[in-house]
Amino acid sequence: MKLPSFAFFSASVSGRFQRLLLTAVVLTNMAAIALAIFNLSQSQNKAEALATLTTRNLVEAVEHSLVSTARTLDVVLLALVDEIERAERGGAGYLSNAELLGLLARYKSWLPEIDGLRVYDAHGRPRWWFSRSGSAAGIDVSDRDYFKVLHDDPQRGLFVARPVLSRVTGTWVITFARSLRHGDGTFAGVVTAVVPLEHFNRLLPRQQLGPQGGATLRYEDLSLIMRVPSISGPAGMIGSTAVSDELRALVASGRPEASYRTVTASDGIERLNTFRRVEGLPLVLVVGMATDDYLADWKEAVRHSVELLAVFLLVSLGSAVLIGRLYRHQFLNAERLRESHARLEETLADLRNRDQVLSATEQVAGLGVFSIDLHSGEAYSSAQLRRILGGQADEVLSVDSWVERLHPDDRERVVSRFREGLMQRGEPFDEEYRILLPDGAIRWIHGIGGVDLDADGRPVSVHGVSLDISERKQVQASLQDALNEYEKLVERMPAGVFKQRVCADGDFHVIYVSPRFCEQIGIDEATILADPRSVTRKIHPDDYPGYAARCRAVRERPGPFDWEGRVEVNGELRWMSLLSRPTRLPDGDILWEGVQSDITDRKRAELALRESEARYRLLLQFSPVGILQYDTELRVSYCNVQFAEIMQVPYDYMVHVDCSKLSDQRVLPALQAALEGRLGEYEGPYRTTFAGKELNIAMHCSPLRDPVGGLVGGIAILQDITERVLKDQELARYRDHLEELVAERTADLVAARAEAERLAQAKSEFLANMSHEIRTPLNGVLGLAHVGYRESRGRDRARDTFARIVASGQLLLGIINDILDFSKIEAGKLHIEAIPVELASVIGESLALMEARAQTKGLVLRFRRGTPLPERCVTDPLRIGQILLNLLSNAIKFTEKGSVTLSAEFADGQLVLRVSDTGIGMSEEEIAKVFAPFEQADNSVTRRFGGTGLGLAITYRLVELMGGMLQVDSQPGCGSTFEVRLPCEPLPPGMGPAQPLLAEDVLSGTRLVDMTVLVVEDNEVNQMVLEALLEEEGACVTLASNGQEAVERVRASGDAAFQVVLMDVQMPVMDGYAATREIHALAPTLPVIGQTAHAFEEEKARCLEAGMVAHIAKPVDPELLVRVILRHARPSVAATL
Repeated sequence: MKLPSFAFFSASVSGRFQRLLLTAVVLTNMAAIALAIFNLSQSQNKAEALATLTTRNLVEAVEHSLVSTARTLDVVLLALVDEIERAERGGAGYLSNAELLGLLARYKSWLPEIDGLRVYDAHGRPRWWFSRSGSAAGIDVSDRDYFKVLHDDPQRGLFVARPVLSRVTGTWVITFARSLRHGDGTFAGVVTAVVPLEHFNRLLPRQQLGPQGGATLRYEDLSLIMRVPSISGPAGMIGSTAVSDELRALVASGRPEASYRTVTASDGIERLNTFRRVEGLPLVLVVGMATDDYLADWKEAVRHSVELLAVFLLVSLGSAVLIGRLYRHQFLNAERLRESHARLEETLADLRNRDQVLSATEQVAGLGVFSIDLHSGEAYSSAQLRRILGGQADEVLSVDSWVERLHPDDRERVVSRFREGLMQRGEPFDEEYRILLPDGAIRWIHGIGGVDLDADGRPVSVHGVSLDISERKQVQASLQDALNEYEKLVERMPAGVFKQRVCADGDFHVIYVSPRFCEQIGIDEATILADPRSVTRKIHPDDYPGYAARCRAVRERPGPFDWEGRVEVNGELRWMSLLSRPTRLPDGDILWEGVQSDITDRKRAELALRESEARYRLLLQFSPVGILQYDTELRVSYCNVQFAEIMQVPYDYMVHVDCSKLSDQRVLPALQAALEGRLGEYEGPYRTTFAGKELNIAMHCSPLRDPVGGLVGGIAILQDITERVLKDQELARYRDHLEELVAERTADLVAARAEAERLAQAKSEFLANMSHEIRTPLNGVLGLAHVGYRESRGRDRARDTFARIVASGQLLLGIINDILDFSKIEAGKLHIEAIPVELASVIGESLALMEARAQTKGLVLRFRRGTPLPERCVTDPLRIGQILLNLLSNAIKFTEKGSVTLSAEFADGQLVLRVSDTGIGMSEEEIAKVFAPFEQADNSVTRRFGGTGLGLAITYRLVELMGGMLQVDSQPGCGSTFEVRLPCEPLPPGMGPAQPLLAEDVLSGTRLVDMTVLVVEDNEVNQMVLEALLEEEGACVTLASNGQEAVERVRASGDAAFQVVLMDVQMPVMDGYAATREIHALAPTLPVIGQTAHAFEEEKARCLEAGMVAHIAKPVDPELLVRVILRHARPSVAATL
């Protein structure tokens, strides 16, 4: 066959292909570069957006801190101004110095960040002064800008001055000031709070801005107040107005906030800045991040992208070159194909010749050949095959005739392998079997067969050969008899015998192991023959490297093999010895024959001897004392390492020392005494010969004798007692200095205690402020939950969900109240009342509140009365109820089954209350810390039962404040009993508490029908809650978002438009106090009920002082809200008519 020419294809197609390939590579690389540029641009934009967001967030956070500080200071200054002006208006004159200084000290303790509170008269001279440092002597502030401004405009509010160098402390400060006015409104002086600049330095961010970021606080005229980090030079000085043109333009434009990019002139660093005017303060805040900081990761990505593009370019170019080369190789392969076609024709001719030679070979080798066409069923058999099977020369053999000749014992196996395995599944056929000749003789045959497959993989023909192996079988039988005799001999040997064949490629096979070998190694014969490495896996890991090295050695240079090592046998380590000799076989393989002996007993004896010798050597070598052996000439014959270390000499030097030549002869008498048969001792100073160092040693010498009692030398035991001597001297010095150290430690402890008390006070005030921040959103949560609960009647699942929300909110409110009460106690602000109380009512209400919780846990809640209780007494009903609820709640929480019992009695002028439970109980260690705040008996209890750990601490403090005593008796697993004893003053009959505000029949149904209520609330969620609660009770609700809007609604609607006003206190535009005064000016009889997120008595008093008739703390209790409205709302105009 002639192949086509490739000349035209090579000349034209190859050139076009190369141009297309080059174009594809160029376009691919251009697309990769464009994609990388697009991704890097997107990444840069994201990095800059993130930096802008970060600076905006930080500016907002710092602004919040500054505004919060200013508001706190303004509240304190207002309070001081109010106290001083009220004293003047009352006609009592100015407060005494002691009273004013006490007031200043108390306010100053609330504001640890300020340097002091000061009051100046109308001439700028100090009147009252409280400061951490400095004296008021000679101070005149009439030249200060805040004094001048307030002097000219006494009606002005809070004034924040520029930073100045304090004349008192010599440090930079910012002054917050308010004016004092006489009764006629004229200027009477100023009240100031002085804040060091260090406080503002702590408010500015640092770590969030990166290594080169910065934050700056400036006055509204852009003069510098504080910069973090600080810089040197004029630009970093306080009062400097050196700013970028961008910032100056933005401030001049009047914008409240903006972000811009600029290069800072002071350090030449480009930054992305965000500036913001601080709300309500003459301050400007600037926070910036350096471009190099927030683009550092982006620049690294650019570098990686360039590297990857370079790699991609190289790979694509290399791939193009490789494809071009492969394309050229195709032409060479075509030439080779033509040459192969010619060689194929020659091969076919050669095969025909070989077929003739194969027929001759079949006759010489005695092989019978057959083939079967599976489609036609035709079978071919050679003459030699017919002779092997005992057939006639002209007999036509078939599969059936072959099956009939098979020995009955082999027929089923061989036919299955031939028909099902070979003819149907195409599996190779290789079997040894017997046939029966016509004369009854048996002949052994070795048959081999294969299958030919078509293009679809289906069998089309079967072919194979058969060989007469009867003589070989007879030889094998004779060999087997001899082998059986050999194995009987081997079984009687005490050693195990094995034979192993190692191939030239390193692979090996175990061909024989004796029963004794298997017994010694603990593996059966079949496992060893199937997996020879099962034996080597038994070798101990520490001994296997030696075994492997010995095997490599005999492979490289064949010779006798011997090895001893440990083998794991049935969980026990046994020592084995292997001896083997190699025999090289004709095919190049090596046959190893050898024996294995169990030498465990011998090895154990050797090991015990070596261990004994090593043990004694280690005892000497690593003894904590030095040991030296010397001969009769005072020459060292042995020493341990410790002796050389004590003498500070190298060990090799020490073992060759001649003691008679020591430079310090003070030890020689002790050494020589041992040579004279006596014990020698020396204790004292010694100067070493080698290092010349002074030591203190203790040496004991004894004689060394031979077995017949002759003196052969001496043994010296050495101890270094230098450290002991030095310690004795040091102890003497410590003893003399001990009293001075004790005095210093005592002073440190006193100072630490004072600091701890200050921190505890700060903590309590912080918790009180946090309760305000939590109560505001909690009001919305509980209010909406109450609304949802009421409106979900008939929908059990929704009603249950809202009930759970209400319960969870009440639990959270309880925790907040606990924290608030604790903070009040810590701050000394908790007030204990003394009013007439019905004890039965207080106890009954507490039990009623806890009964549902006890029933939920399956507990029995009992009450037991001891001696008769007074019907009425003078005490604080709120605190008694709080004590009972805390103890009952605690008992129910820690009781899984059983009961909780409250008992009450009156004994010795005291009210005795006991709460007992059958709960988990407490140990003595747990009782010791059960009243500690923020702790429970065990930390695991918190994880299991929950709680803040404040309940019992608050109860303990309340009992103490009421002049009582709280005790606990408990054992683990046996429950607990808490006993409270409180002073109790019984009242005569007829002096009971006031009647309830409203009758029960009034408190049911829609109780506020057609009542007009003006709700003043700036929070939308709280507006929605109050509107829903009041409208469900039948009220007509009008909403106002701030105090100014409420005043306008009253002015527009008239005096009689509303029956009651619900007034929030903290609102924008106009707060609740100012709004109440304005409303009373328009409608004097319109009641205003205040609602705040504070629960302090001071807040309630302030509401009443502003003219409000009542105060409700958030979150608002719907039932309490309705009761208060019913009590204080005025009748409608229609009702009066």
